Amino acid sequence: MVLPIQAQRSWLRFLPALVGLILLSAAPVRSQDDPAAPVERHAVAVVTAGHVIQQVIGPLPAIAGTPFLGLAVLSGAALLSDTDLVRTSESPVLRGFHDNALIAEARRYATPGLFLCLMGLSLLTYLTNSGKIRGAVGKLLRVGEDSSVLITYALLAAVTLAGRGTAPPPKVAAMGVVGWPSGVLVSLGLAAGLSVLMTVRFAFDVLIWLSPFPMVDFSFETLKKVVSLGFFALYFVSPVAAAVVALVLLIPAIFIYGWAMRILAFVFRIVLRPLLSRLFSGLRPQIVDESLRRRVAPREAETEVAVPAATLTVGGLRRREPGAVIRTAEGVFFVTVSRLQRRRRIALSGRRLILARALLWLELRAVGPDGQMDRIALPRTYAPDFERLRLLLGAEDGGALGVVRAFGRLLDPAVS
Repeated sequence: MVLPIQAQRSWLRFLPALVGLILLSAAPVRSQDDPAAPVERHAVAVVTAGHVIQQVIGPLPAIAGTPFLGLAVLSGAALLSDTDLVRTSESPVLRGFHDNALIAEARRYATPGLFLCLMGLSLLTYLTNSGKIRGAVGKLLRVGEDSSVLITYALLAAVTLAGRGTAPPPKVAAMGVVGWPSGVLVSLGLAAGLSVLMTVRFAFDVLIWLSPFPMVDFSFETLKKVVSLGFFALYFVSPVAAAVVALVLLIPAIFIYGWAMRILAFVFRIVLRPLLSRLFSGLRPQIVDESLRRRVAPREAETEVAVPAATLTVGGLRRREPGAVIRTAEGVFFVTVSRLQRRRRIALSGRRLILARALLWLELRAVGPDGQMDRIALPRTYAPDFERLRLLLGAEDGGALGVVRAFGRLLDPAVS
């Protein structure tokens, strides 16, 4: 998390001590009987732990951008670092590459079979996410990819920090009650940062997938692979520079994390619901979803419609805000499902309600006399009940929209 300004200023007081420790680490090691020896040994341990943390943080952007490919590159680097060419090299870059704590830990697990398996999984997710139609399956595969790699990398980082960090590891008081090893706390923070980066990257994946431009998915997926390989090249040459870049990217990612979560909620709530409903019976379409009705309209005795929805453009609400469209005796409303529940009346006096079919969702429009319009997305799982839903909402049939309308005209010129 980003520290407040006052907390950041308080951390500046520790900079002189940190600089002193770094200077002490460069001093010659004294004998065991020298009173200053314990202080110097502790300084060396702190500096060593700092280098290990830099080596663990460095690959974060590459792992977050292309998870399976990132693990494959780490496995391949671990195998390469164990060759005679690297072990016997006098080059400072190759020596640093061989002595890298994270790569050294990965050598314990890397095998040619694991490397080929990870490369195959990377190719599979690359192909499934490089198109519009197969992208729906690709996004579900990407959830599994992100989850499995997040856990794997967090465990690898924890083992690396435990094995190469300070000895013995210092204890850090958590909430003043429980003492935790510093390596565990750093690993948890690393997992949180990696999760934030993956979430933001996934949100951009989704926006690219929802864009109507052809070949943009393929271009974006290819660009991510190239950029991730570039990050790894920087990391292998200078872990310190890579760690700085990782932290620079993490800060804006934290600020837009809430926006990314709304994007992902919109996709899984609206766009992917038809696919997920085949796997989970609770997501199958119901004109009155009882669990949703109890959540957004618990006091309404008679509710004719209660269906999941999300805002596209609704005055006073954020875009892609998750919620529900309900129809009661008082009218048609959009109700948010956030903790601070808000309700907006859709069918106002003089407004026309229009229900239409878009490519990835059904769209409910409320058009005013002045041309201003509220737009709400409903899952396409309700397409078979389109007429019934339209009549219950008191909406007009808006026909097809966007790409659906264009393809309809190509197939049938009579389509309006």
